[in-house]
Amino acid sequence: MLKYLEHNVNPKQHNTGDCSTRALVGVLKIPYEEALKLQYKESLKIFWDITSKQVMENVLAQFGYVKMKQPRKANGKKYQVGEMDKILTKQQMKEGVLITIAGHHTCITNSVVQDIWDCRNKCVGNYYIKKR
Repeated sequence: MLKYLEHNVNPKQHNTGDCSTRALVGVLKIPYEEALKLQYKESLKIFWDITSKQVMENVLAQFGYVKMKQPRKANGKKYQVGEMDKILTKQQMKEGVLITIAGHHTCITNSVVQDIWDCRNKCVGNYYIKKR
């Protein structure tokens, strides 16, 4: 199981609904302000909310990230965030992986789930990896 690191990249250390921005910071390794600007710029271009799937996918695509389908085990069950080390390569986990779960975005960077709360037991929706 992947390790968890409680890490709040919000400059004011607010525990707020900014998970998409925090996940972009972790995956893209950019400052919080830059991630937020990217989201707003894309939002104003396509007129979707900054946390929407459309905005997130477009921002990630600018950095070469591609959407992957929801992973399933051989028995059809869903993977939990903490189990993603079973299907991701070490290189992918080092580079950064953005993961969607129900109503939340999180990230794996340097083979660790980094977030303000431990979501390793939540089911993975889609995830985004750097295209090779």
